[in-house]
Parts: sequence; C-alpha cells; structure tokens
Amino acid sequence: MVGPTKNILFASDLSVNMKQVFEHAATLAVCENANIIVLHVMEENPHSEKRIQMAFGEQLYKNLKSEHMSQARNILIGKNVDALKIRQAIAGFFEETKENEDSSENNTLISKILVAEGRSIAEEITFTAKEESCNLIVIGCSQQGMLAEAMGDNVVRKVLKRSQVPVFVVPFLGK
Repeated sequence: MVGPTKNILFASDLSVNMKQVFEHAATLAVCENANIIVLHVMEENPHSEKRIQMAFGEQLYKNLKSEHMSQARNILIGKNVDALKIRQAIAGFFEETKENEDSSENNTLISKILVAEGRSIAEEITFTAKEESCNLIVIGCSQQGMLAEAMGDNVVRKVLKRSQVPVFVVPFLGK
C-alpha cells in the first residue's frame, strides 16, 4: 500500500537546470502537502585530494574545501548573487501555485537544506533519503543522453538501483 508523501528529497547539482527539477518537486509537495529537503552532494576523490594536499598543504586544502561547501550552501539558500535568478523563478512558481496564500507560507515547503560530502553521490542521496524519512526522491537527468545514461554508470542509474523509495526523474534539455 502506498502511503502519503510527507518528505521529498530534492537532489541538486546546483546547475541552472535544477530550476525545472525543483518546480516538479514543489508541485508534488504542494499537491501532497509535503516538505522538501534540498540536498547537494560533493563527491570525494581521495586520489585528487591527496595530490592537492601534497601540492598546497593540508591547511590550505581544508580551507578550500570548507569554502566550497559554504558556497554550495549559499547557492542553495539564496545568499549567492548567481542564485538570485533561480530563487526569483522559484518565488514566481510559488506565486502561481498558491496565489491566495501568504508568500511566507510558501517557504515552509523547504524544511531543510543539506550539503553533504561522500565518495558516492548516489549512496549519499539514498542514505539521506532514508535518514530523513523521505517518501520520494526527485532528481534531474539530461534528456539528450537519458538512454545513454540509463545504460551507463551514472548517478541517476545508481540512485534508481539503490533507492528503497520511489524516484521521480525529471528530464531536462542540455547539461
């Protein structure tokens, strides 16, 4: 039996294409009266990390890594100038969706914004979905290469294989 959707995990790669994907997540959240948990995963690469640490020193590497996580979080919460257009588009979407409601209520759809780091983006997405008791994962996929991606070794395919909850894949044009 399928229960109600209460928590939706929206996996973002911070690209402009994520606006389209977020619109689908927001529509589902409004229809289901659900919360959205926004997640961005930064993939660890131990080999590259070691080389960078050796070349620039461990402290500089840690500072750069911390700054990168901070920038990703700022983009997701709208403190980054580059994210302003995406945030405005999202706000416009909310106005269209809930014309009669106060705009401060619209922001309650997003219950958490998470920036995580892991060796596998797909594993981190599925782990977070389980940890946060999500009933649905919303993720984007390039439409031009969707068939090639489904056959290849990519994040969407891995999430589909590992997820214990439904995955809503939103195709978008370009990369």
